[in-house]
Amino acid sequence: MIVRPCWVFCLLALGTSLGAAPAPMDLRCEYATDPLGIDLAAPRLSWRVETEEAGAAQTAYRVLVASSLERLSRDEGDLWDSGRVMSPECANVAYAGIPLSSRQACWWKVRAWGEQGNSIGFSAPHSFEMALLRPDDWRADWIGPPPAWPGRTLYFRSAFHLSAAPTRARLYATGLGYYEIFVNGRKQGEAVLDPAHTDVSKRVLYSTYDAKTSLQAGDNVVAAIVGTGWEDTHLLRAQLEIECGDGSKVLVATGKFQELPEWQVATGPILSDSIYGGEFYDARLERKGWDLPGYAPAPGGDRLNQWVKPLVARGPGGRMQAQPLEPIQVMGEISSRRVTEAKPGVYVADFGQNHAGWRRLRVRGPAGTKVILRHAELLNGDGTVDQSNLRIAEATDRYVLNGGGLETWSPRFTYHGYRYVQVEGWPGVPAPDALTAMVIRSAVPERGQFECSDELLNRIHRLVGWTERSNLYGVPTDCPQRDERMGWLNDLGARSEELVYNFEAERFLENFARDITDAQNPATGAITDTAPFEGGREPADPVSVSYLLIPTLLHQHYSDRRVLTDNYEGMRRWVDYLTSRSADGLLPYSYYGDWAPPIGEAVAGSIGSGAVSAKTPGDLVSTAFYFYSAKLMSQIASETGHSGDQAAYSQLADKIRAAFHRAYWHDQIGGYGSGNQACNCLALYMGLVPPELRPRVVASLLRELERTHFHLTTGNLCTKYLLEVLSAEGHLDAALRVATQTSYPSWGYMLDQGATTLWERWEQQTGGGMNSHNHAMLGSIGSWLYRWVAGLALDESPGAARHFVFQPPALAGISQARASLPTLWGVAEIRWRREGQILDVVVRVPWNCTATVRLPGQPPREVASGMHKFDAHLAGP
Repeated sequence: MIVRPCWVFCLLALGTSLGAAPAPMDLRCEYATDPLGIDLAAPRLSWRVETEEAGAAQTAYRVLVASSLERLSRDEGDLWDSGRVMSPECANVAYAGIPLSSRQACWWKVRAWGEQGNSIGFSAPHSFEMALLRPDDWRADWIGPPPAWPGRTLYFRSAFHLSAAPTRARLYATGLGYYEIFVNGRKQGEAVLDPAHTDVSKRVLYSTYDAKTSLQAGDNVVAAIVGTGWEDTHLLRAQLEIECGDGSKVLVATGKFQELPEWQVATGPILSDSIYGGEFYDARLERKGWDLPGYAPAPGGDRLNQWVKPLVARGPGGRMQAQPLEPIQVMGEISSRRVTEAKPGVYVADFGQNHAGWRRLRVRGPAGTKVILRHAELLNGDGTVDQSNLRIAEATDRYVLNGGGLETWSPRFTYHGYRYVQVEGWPGVPAPDALTAMVIRSAVPERGQFECSDELLNRIHRLVGWTERSNLYGVPTDCPQRDERMGWLNDLGARSEELVYNFEAERFLENFARDITDAQNPATGAITDTAPFEGGREPADPVSVSYLLIPTLLHQHYSDRRVLTDNYEGMRRWVDYLTSRSADGLLPYSYYGDWAPPIGEAVAGSIGSGAVSAKTPGDLVSTAFYFYSAKLMSQIASETGHSGDQAAYSQLADKIRAAFHRAYWHDQIGGYGSGNQACNCLALYMGLVPPELRPRVVASLLRELERTHFHLTTGNLCTKYLLEVLSAEGHLDAALRVATQTSYPSWGYMLDQGATTLWERWEQQTGGGMNSHNHAMLGSIGSWLYRWVAGLALDESPGAARHFVFQPPALAGISQARASLPTLWGVAEIRWRREGQILDVVVRVPWNCTATVRLPGQPPREVASGMHKFDAHLAGP
């Protein structure tokens, strides 16, 4: 690592913004820049100012929203002129103008005033456009295949004529399971595996495309490919609305309308597609030009090879919603590190990094040659791929060559979690560039950055990042490779804070909170272990606090109050359901508890290949999370103005706290339950320990750590709480010893065994049990690195929006660290370096924000926005 003085880091952080005009910038509507297809009646608007002026903050703002760019340029807000609003709010300010209509194009800008009443000036203009707000805006019906067709991937097309070049064209489309849509051969948008996975009986997501530049005067074609996806069905709904230069309007929509252009459907080269199984593509069956004007299908052939009229189909029942989160996209490429011949004619490509996606194939060979590609995370002793941990997921693609020269192919409607690809049937020997890995995930921007002088911690940070990238697929999945890939709520209880530090996940997680609400039992209020509900149980394990925690984190990081209000009733009903299952403040039912501790701490033969803790009672864990849920519900009620609920859930939390202590406190061991790491750190983290007993419980926890030589004995949940509690109680050195172990069980052990993503278990295992090698649930250490090693955190106090806490540690084992966190107000940043007993610290507080700086041995300092430099003299030798 190159060591630079702190002032160099400071200048690097400042960039070139000195002297820039301080007009509002980074304007966003619903977290997106100039979005198409907003279907919220009151879209939320955000902005910030980039300035190096110390203490700069907003005291007032004025938002103008206009129906045309010309009106906006004249400062006419004919849709909404907020007037001068005396408020510091600049994040998620809800539109409050005249009601917006379907397809409404809106241009907007904002000006702000500073603390001295000085006007900062208007921003550059930006835009947003409404989607289809009413059900009757949809003239398109769902269409599907004729009766008795096999469940193959389907190809739809509709040819039509335009009398003049288009001046405006909007395409609203979705498909089930997955779809890709084209206009005159051009794919619309960059999404793959679209739409995002939801319970389609509740919500069906669609996208809006600007198709103007893909259309032309004369003949045109709109076409789509529809794969199986999660729904095991092949349905299309599309509506293309065109305005032409001669004043004519054309509607091309799927359905039964006689005046609309006719649609046709056929099968094609994708013989099968499956999320778990893979894709089978026969290039000899390609229909050249099928998505272009002038295409003439070859005559004859059997029924399945002909273009026929599709049938109007019954839809899935859910309401149509403009897709509110980033689509899944190809986010990068990885070249193969090496290709080896494991057996005669069997080649294995190693990409050096476990990840999720698919690979691009480049091959030449005779027509009819079948290439088989098997994906895996591990290798057998003979060098072939080991797929035993995939269970029933085949994870195998098949490609049949057409013999037309160099052929390039990637699948469309599957994805794999893998590091290795085994190639069989290749004509000749694969060249090094024959296979290229495509890294695919939801296009959620990466957010925070972390680095320190301890390279092991940096490697753990990267390990967490790659695991999270592999599990952002419309929902936060548990793993990307085997027959699962579900949004497990229990994992998110510990993992969600790491996720919001490392990724701009506000849209992604807000949609997931809606997925949980969609899956909620309308009669009982019980939620499900996974959302959308694809596995696990109903009711969910009580550890599923992520239902309340995710909205809380989004409000904390983004001042997003709507996610609290939209899910308020569902969250309240879930806590009430837990109360209905409780007795005298205790909650006895449990499935998973502190899931998957080291194997020696688990019940042999328990569910999940021995993943239930033997020493952390399930009812203790359930009751602790029942308390946590009640406490969060009280805070959420306070934040949303439900004062009666706030008091009621606060009283409930007090009742549970008292019951927990009576039931689980053991005075002779000075701790709770069995006295192990999980029981005590859980009680401490949740706030269940009476203040006078906290020192005893902390001492007991430290003794237990010494007994295990600072190796953890915790599972997916309490691992997070162990590090957090030790750090908060002034034992960051002990937490660091746990985090930097390299012998089993530890993150360092995974790395030493060659891991490039986190394992599901602390053990390195394979076979058909719980043996994922790309599993995000142990990634909670990621947020600890930001909060306690770098010392960058958001204030968690109720009502403390736009307030940061910088707390650089005095750690003998780490000489420097830095972290940054982009926010809606600007970048929060800390950089510190220790030389001997001097700690040099530079912090950056975003515009319109404040911070508390806590230096070792000094009283806290309150600072406003801007760059601040501090020196601290440390005690000790």
